[in-house]
Amino acid sequence: MTRKQIAEMVKALGPEVARELIDAAARSAPGRVGTDRATRESSVYASVANFGAFTKSVIALGRRTSATELIDAAKRFGNAAVQKAVQLSKFDSAGVLVPIQQSGEVIEFLRPDAALLKLGVRTQAFRGELHMGTQTGTSVFKWVGEGETVPRSAPKYGKIVLKAHKGMVLTDISNDLLRTPGVGDAGVGEDIRATVADGLDDAGFNGDGTGAAPKGLFVQFDPAHSFASTGTTPSAYLADIDKAVELPLTAHVRMGTAAWVIHPTRATALMQLQESGLFLFRGEMLDKGTIRGFPFVMTTRVPTTRITFCADWRQFIYGIDENLILSEHDTRAEHDETTIRAIVKGDFKLRQPKAFSSITY
Repeated sequence: MTRKQIAEMVKALGPEVARELIDAAARSAPGRVGTDRATRESSVYASVANFGAFTKSVIALGRRTSATELIDAAKRFGNAAVQKAVQLSKFDSAGVLVPIQQSGEVIEFLRPDAALLKLGVRTQAFRGELHMGTQTGTSVFKWVGEGETVPRSAPKYGKIVLKAHKGMVLTDISNDLLRTPGVGDAGVGEDIRATVADGLDDAGFNGDGTGAAPKGLFVQFDPAHSFASTGTTPSAYLADIDKAVELPLTAHVRMGTAAWVIHPTRATALMQLQESGLFLFRGEMLDKGTIRGFPFVMTTRVPTTRITFCADWRQFIYGIDENLILSEHDTRAEHDETTIRAIVKGDFKLRQPKAFSSITY
């Protein structure tokens, strides 16, 4: 073939070759979501240090759009894995705008700090809006005598709808920290992770649905399953906790990922309960991490006035929109600081409200 013919062939194959290269990169790139939806070892989410280094690299680039300049920034602030992940980032001429992975990765990144995720809630990726079917009633069984008829019955169904609610974090980072390679990476990543996880937990438990906020657990579950305590004596605590476990089970909710969620102050009150000189809950809570045989998670994001039980936390849908977005939002030159913005979109729904019960004090 002549040089001209080779050139023409290369032009014709260009789009196909490019597509193959992109597909290969997507399959092998560090930080991408695999078929098992597990976090890759070299992902920017694999550790808070990786995430912090990645964030610092993005900020250091400023408002320039050259990929080469970004990679140079990554070389100063990140390790090799971070540098490779950065090469796949996309940038906007109005500033650094980095879509990072998909929601499976986001959830894994938040899991160490999010109480809801520790409870075993069902995580659901969605984009914008998602409709999910749910069963609200069952068929009816009845014995019939000879010649008698049985009334018709059928299961009843409804649906729940997840809609993306947007939450944001703005944080100021000292440029002295950004200029120091290898220093403070974990601190930068940990601060962002903890702040986002805390905001999502607060909304997931306490959101009232007003304004842009989503509705959380305490405004969604069945009102009949929230009851006032009968007192703070040992016998009252025991009776109330037994009732909290009993309510979901007598509502025919199948036992699955059952657990309690409780404020640390209320947990301390339980551990201090004594009867005839013996602690009622202390040994079980400290030795086994359980209350009445079911594990518990402590968080300050639930009120001190509640002890909440769920027969199956998978009935709580924890939806996260596809992208977690980082960007340089502003530069505080007078303070020698850089402001970064993190945006996450999500929603929370109870698939079976009767799976939950709550004691109020």
